[in-house]
Amino acid sequence: MRRIDFRIAMAILICHLILGLLFLASGRLSLFSGLSLTASAISLVSVSFWMLRPVRQLEEFARQSIAGTQAETDKAEFQFIGDAIAKLEDQLERKTIDFAKNQERFEAVLEGMIEGVIAIDEEARILLINRAARSILSIEAKRVIGLPLAGLIRHEAVELAVREALRTEKTVSTSFQTFENKPHDVRLRVSPMAGTPIPGMTMVFHDVSDLVRLEKIRRDFVANVSHELKTPLASIKGFAETLLMGAIDKTSVNRQFVERIDQQANLLNQQIQDLLQLARIESGRQAFSNEEVDLIPVCQESIQTFSEEAQRRGVSLEFQNQTGSVGCHVRGDSDAMRTIYDNLISNALRYSQIAGTQIAGRSSQATVIVRLRTTGNQAIVEIVDNGIGIAKENQQRIFERFFRVDPARSRELGGTGLGLSIVKHLVNSFSGQIELESKLGFGSTFRTTFPLLASRQ
Repeated sequence: MRRIDFRIAMAILICHLILGLLFLASGRLSLFSGLSLTASAISLVSVSFWMLRPVRQLEEFARQSIAGTQAETDKAEFQFIGDAIAKLEDQLERKTIDFAKNQERFEAVLEGMIEGVIAIDEEARILLINRAARSILSIEAKRVIGLPLAGLIRHEAVELAVREALRTEKTVSTSFQTFENKPHDVRLRVSPMAGTPIPGMTMVFHDVSDLVRLEKIRRDFVANVSHELKTPLASIKGFAETLLMGAIDKTSVNRQFVERIDQQANLLNQQIQDLLQLARIESGRQAFSNEEVDLIPVCQESIQTFSEEAQRRGVSLEFQNQTGSVGCHVRGDSDAMRTIYDNLISNALRYSQIAGTQIAGRSSQATVIVRLRTTGNQAIVEIVDNGIGIAKENQQRIFERFFRVDPARSRELGGTGLGLSIVKHLVNSFSGQIELESKLGFGSTFRTTFPLLASRQ
């Protein structure tokens, strides 16, 4: 900047000197005037330097100020950019942590589902699979991601449903059965994933074995209850019609027919009462007291109730108290407890008479033992008989309503077919458990377990 100012001043000085010489040479100016013009030119240059100096200083100050301001601006901008980057890094770190947590939650939820879930891409290759799907489909391979679905699942219904869903890009439902480890009834729903084009399919497997079993029980119950109620009604109607047709005038048979009508009417009434009680228990409408119950007198009273019947059937009925004289106290309802052991003892007596024991080629006395004992914090009552026993394939269904191992024999021996079902529901109502151990031809043991009261342990 200083070089430029000096050049301008020198140019002004030279111009003034040339003008002064020209005017002097032409005679227009005197020597004094020419020298005065030259002196004025020199003075002008001096004045110019004097006036330009503060301007130069101002310009230099402005330049320095501008340079300083730019530096400060650059520093502020760099600081802002640095802060923004740090903020982005912090947000990215938080997002990464949140994503990892969400991924863990998703995997936990997926693994905790009872429904099997498989995701496949548009080429039917596995993208993800949860534990339930592995269990339902009996997939033992550890690494299955990326493998074709057809190579892992050998169920035609599944392949057809997947193929149809991929072709139509619509939800397809189907049902099938598995038999690899244990028979399962499975319902499958194949749904397209969201996106255009569709990136794949989601397969959801529902194990409906319990629902199918319950539906079968319901159908059997409707059929059984109709049959069970129809049988005594048919007997009552038959005997009544026989009496009306003239047998009422025959003193040798009329009383017998009336007694049979009364017997079948009592059976019908008992079946209806048992059905109502079972319905109340299952629906939770049955009111039970929550009191301290000593199982020793409960068992003794039940045995006393059936002592005459046992004697009439030729069955030895015994009570074995292995708890001593301190008592065996549980939380429950005394009347409900009596119902439990009345049903179990009555059932044991019917199937333990001498005619029943001969099925195993034995001639020993038929015996029913009611054994009471404690183990740790549990009270255990066992009703043991040496009667006809129950085949293994029937033991899982013995507590179903109206289920009879031998329907003809059961009706002959009496009973409504609801006693064991009532027993199971009552035991469960008081936080207890009931178990069965039996061998065909060698008797049965029904075992009930209830938690002992803490103060009585």
